[in-house]
Amino acid sequence: MTLSIEELAQTRTLLVVSDFDGTIAGFSKDAYQVPINQKSLKAIKDLSQQANTDVVILSGRHLEGLNKVLDLGKYRVTKVGSHGSEDSSRPLSISPADQERLERIHADLEQIVDGIDGAFVEVKPFHRVLHFIRVSDPAKVTQILEAAKHIDSTGLKVTEGKNIIEYSISKTTKGTWLREYIQRTQPTGVIFIGDDTTDEHGFEVLVDAPTALTVKVGAGDTAAKTRVDSVDDVGLLLEKLAYERMQYNEKKSLGV
Repeated sequence: MTLSIEELAQTRTLLVVSDFDGTIAGFSKDAYQVPINQKSLKAIKDLSQQANTDVVILSGRHLEGLNKVLDLGKYRVTKVGSHGSEDSSRPLSISPADQERLERIHADLEQIVDGIDGAFVEVKPFHRVLHFIRVSDPAKVTQILEAAKHIDSTGLKVTEGKNIIEYSISKTTKGTWLREYIQRTQPTGVIFIGDDTTDEHGFEVLVDAPTALTVKVGAGDTAAKTRVDSVDDVGLLLEKLAYERMQYNEKKSLGV
């Protein structure tokens, strides 16, 4: 049986984990001008101030990029980038051999986007990402996808997402990060919200956890336990969770 928001809010120690793009923020052709849902933003801030409540934004963006679009100031929210490879509390380093491998794939990807208006390669510490959301010609998108099939991705983890293909030297996924973090912090209740294929790794890790609620945003096959239609619906869900958590903690402090 799937946990309700009310049941989850009444757990002793709550872990709230959300993706960013497509979950609490919409999409844009300008990656640094995305519309953030204000209900979600307020709920995340409110949840971070609740007792025994741990809030994490687990994004595919690299940390530097995430910090550019999501300034949470004084609020106690952990940001984790690159699908878990960049955790500010547990930094990883990259070897010279891995750096060289990333530079080789970068060169291959630059050849694919050369001359195609709107296509570009994003550099992340552990990844190179082929972007084509700005490409308006469907034939050019097909050309990019076909060319990508033929490049040498040996030794890299390749993930196809929404208008991107990501090549990673790190084997960390949102699933492996979640598993390690949960083992380390031992929450009694977990919610994880995401919209993309990369979030499925997290849904799969939690699929058999009775104290976890996983939420898929939008259409498509998923291992998540429940689903909402849109970014706006995520805002309503998080708003309800924040309210119910506040009510629970207030009653607990009064001994009710």
